[in-house]
Amino acid sequence: MPAFAVEPSTPFPLGRFAGLAGVAGLVHAVGTRGGPDFSPPTDSPAHAAAARALAEQLDLDAAAWLRQVHGAEVLHASGPGLLGEGDGLVTATRGLALLVRSADCPLILAVAEDASGRAAAVGVAHASWKSSVGGIAGRLVTELAALSGLPPSRMRAALAPSAGPCCYEVGPEIRDAAVDAFGAAAEAWFPAPGGRLVFDLWRANADQLAAAGLPPAQFELAGVCTICEREHFHSWRRDREAAGRFAGLVGLRG
Repeated sequence: MPAFAVEPSTPFPLGRFAGLAGVAGLVHAVGTRGGPDFSPPTDSPAHAAAARALAEQLDLDAAAWLRQVHGAEVLHASGPGLLGEGDGLVTATRGLALLVRSADCPLILAVAEDASGRAAAVGVAHASWKSSVGGIAGRLVTELAALSGLPPSRMRAALAPSAGPCCYEVGPEIRDAAVDAFGAAAEAWFPAPGGRLVFDLWRANADQLAAAGLPPAQFELAGVCTICEREHFHSWRRDREAAGRFAGLVGLRG
């Protein structure tokens, strides 16, 4: 069984991770081009309607989201709606969906499991290149541990479809920023196939989650490049102003 697959569902198809699907009490999904478009401004009625539609399809009561600013701030959510500026959210409130949106940037979905294997708290992060260089993956683990009282060894995480190392070309200044932040080990995140410098955001975030204490065996990678995959996912790099936005969602069953 693949780690990630887009499944037919009503009223629109959704992406799911096999490992996250096995956690009791956890709700998760990755939206698709066939679902609500999250490109309207985050303070608009259209964005609120898109969030409500996705939450309702998953039988969650309401949704919370952020004005994403390509940083590493992770906020704690206890109620719905636009909660301010940041790029990550955590909650232990049941029935509340946490949403982040993308059109190429990695989205991290995470859960902390109690001793019985039931979801105790959840988190999401928008790991753009700036957020990745800012260390948002590690910050998400830290905040989820603080909220749940559970160690990273009791967590699972997944990285949704995003710009892949096949396509995500960057300039040397981005590599330099990553090396400044993480040291020489970050150079491995920047292969140069055919002389093209690319940022392997998948590896960068997987490495940061592992460094924060998340067991690598409890990490799932969709392995789907949004720039390549036209059927299900929006891509800014591919479509520019015509690109919509899809969302990643996690929540706790009420």
